[in-house]
Formats: sequence, structure tokens, C-alpha cells
Amino acid sequence: MTDPYYDPNEPPQDAVGSPPPPGPGPSSSEPDATTTPWANIPPQPDSAPGYGPQQPPYPAIDGNLDPLPIPSPPTGVENPADERVRIGLWGAPRSGKTTYLASMAIAAMQMQRHSRSNWVIGGMNPESIEFLNDGVTQLAIQRVFPDATVGLQPLSWSFQGSEEGTGPFKKSKQTGFILEVQDVTGEAYRGDEANALRPRVLDQLARSQGLIYLYDPLLDSQRAAEGLNFLYSMLTELNARVRDAGKLHRNRLPHHVSVCITKFDDPEVFRPAVEAGYVTQSMEGNRLPRVPDEQAGRFFQWMCDDVRGASARLVRDCLAAFFHPQRISYYATSAIGFRLNPQHIFDYRNYLNVEVVNGERRICTSPVPINVLEPLTDLEKRIRSGGSKLWQR
Repeated sequence: MTDPYYDPNEPPQDAVGSPPPPGPGPSSSEPDATTTPWANIPPQPDSAPGYGPQQPPYPAIDGNLDPLPIPSPPTGVENPADERVRIGLWGAPRSGKTTYLASMAIAAMQMQRHSRSNWVIGGMNPESIEFLNDGVTQLAIQRVFPDATVGLQPLSWSFQGSEEGTGPFKKSKQTGFILEVQDVTGEAYRGDEANALRPRVLDQLARSQGLIYLYDPLLDSQRAAEGLNFLYSMLTELNARVRDAGKLHRNRLPHHVSVCITKFDDPEVFRPAVEAGYVTQSMEGNRLPRVPDEQAGRFFQWMCDDVRGASARLVRDCLAAFFHPQRISYYATSAIGFRLNPQHIFDYRNYLNVEVVNGERRICTSPVPINVLEPLTDLEKRIRSGGSKLWQR
């Protein structure tokens, strides 16, 4: 009688070279075990759920071979998982999070005009590809602002490009990484314990290696107070989670942070900045104005102290209390940029790039985003250079 259980780690007793079973030899009507090693294996079903048709067991002679490992990847191929960078996008309701993300592809296409760097952004899943396509269509072709995010939308993009070198010969460097962002409705940051999204948002921020915080300087006093509440309530809970996980870095949150002062193109932000001497203008290309990188931190301090008032000062102090100041960088940002004249040159007499048509806000000229891609690529560099070891899982 045949043993009803088959151990794949043991050769069949009737394999080649094994002693023959007692009893008379095989008759002419029975298969010869010496030539058919699996003859005495119980019959297998034609198929099993999820596995398709079953093949007969390998001949026993194969059991004498060493196990074959999976093939090694070709030399020079990096593990995509090692390239992933988790970035949390943060801001109060109507601070421009969705518009900021939608303008990334436009900023990447235009970067080669303004520097020797070049970036190509591609979606890692259908939702991310659709998000990019919709963003370019709405901002550049239809010239309308995208609808605000509803709920929580996980997005992932690959960045491939070349960066301008910093050495004496300024040789370009080929680089790439994968960016994971969750575009979250601003309502999720409310201090409301009943908010179903709040725990998921906290989990996402706690897992992030870097944060992009969009600060809207045009909030009125009531909305500015709400923005401060969103910021402080989330930071206290985030700090508790990271602390309990033993991940604080010198008693502060370990994240690298890019603070974007949004709506730089709006006259209520731009004109005072010009008059205070924080803005310079390029004399090449579109002659776009900017706040120099070395002045951006002072610009944010000045905006909080002299322009926006008490709530803005508390936002500044809150960021400095929870994060290491040396891990925070600042950017004067505009997702749509300035209006350009027919020669595609900036004109200080007419630079507002938004108009109201039939009650709808529309973009006047094709967007030229300012400091949209730089907060992301700079954040990735800082994480690579000193922050990633803190977050190894």
C-alpha cells in the first residue's frame, strides 16, 4: 500500500539506487519504478486553486543537486526601495497644496531654461499619472486652478535628471529618486478628534523623512488663527508619536523641513517684499524676480514680524521649537508665477497673473512656477546627506 503522505524533502523509497521493495517484481502491466521514479506518488489533482495545472514531481535524481538561488541583479542596478523618499505635505485649508503639487511637472519642464539642471517626473501608479496630466491641462491649457483635495490621496512619482555640479569644473551629476507624497485635505489638520482622517495623517507624517509646510501669508485674522491651531495641534500629537517610538533627535522631531511662503506673486506679498529690499531680478530670460536663497530665512522672519502679526510669529516660533532650526529651509514660492508681457518678459507695471472671468478665477498667462521643484529636490538632498539613518526600519 502506498504511503498517502509525500515529503518533498525526502527521496521516494523506490528511487534509482534504493533497495527494491519486498515482494514479487513488477509485472508487465505495472510501471517500472526504476525507470519512472514518481510512479508510486499518489495522483495529484489536475489543478489547485490559484496555482494552475500541476506538474509531476521532479525526478529523485534532481534532489542531489544544490538549491538554485534567485539570480543576482546586474552590476550597477540600485534597489528601487532604497531610493524612496517619504515627504509629507502640510498646510492649512486653501493654502494651495493641490495647486503646488499640480505645478511640479510644469516647473520640471521649464527648469532647463533657468539652470543647467534638468528633471523628468513620471507617475509610479495610474493615480499619480492622472494627477500630473490633469495638473498640466488645468494650469497650462485651461488656465484654471485645480479643485481642492477631498480626503487623502497617496501619490508617488519618479524623478530622473541631472543636477548642476558644484565643484570647480561644475560637471553635471546624474541622479534620481522616488518621491512619495500624500495630498491631504486641509480639513484633516483640524484639532477635531472625530476627524476620521486625522490618525492616518499623523501616521503618514510620522513615517515621513521630510516635510513641506505651505505657509499662506494672505490668511485673514480668523483663518490665520485656525492655521496656527492646525499647526500646533498636529505637531504636539506628532511629537508624542515620534517620542514614544524613541525616534526623537536631540529631543526634537528629526524631520527635515522646507517652509514655502506661498503666493509670492500676489501684490499683497510681492510689493512689500520689493519695498523692503528682499527681491532681486534676473536680467536674463524672462527677467523673473526672486528672493535669493540666502535671504529667504530673513524674509520669512520679516514677514512674520512686520507684515502678518501675532499669529504668524507664533507659527514661526512653533516651527523653531519642534524642529532643529538647522534642518529648516525657506522658499518664496508661487505655483503660477507672474504675468508676463507679450514678449514673455516680467513687467512690474502689470505682473498679477490672476483675473476673474464670469466669477471664476483664471490664470492670465502660461504659468512659470517659482521655487516649486527646489523645496522638493533640496529636501531630498538633505535627507540623503544626513537624515535617512534616523528612519531606517
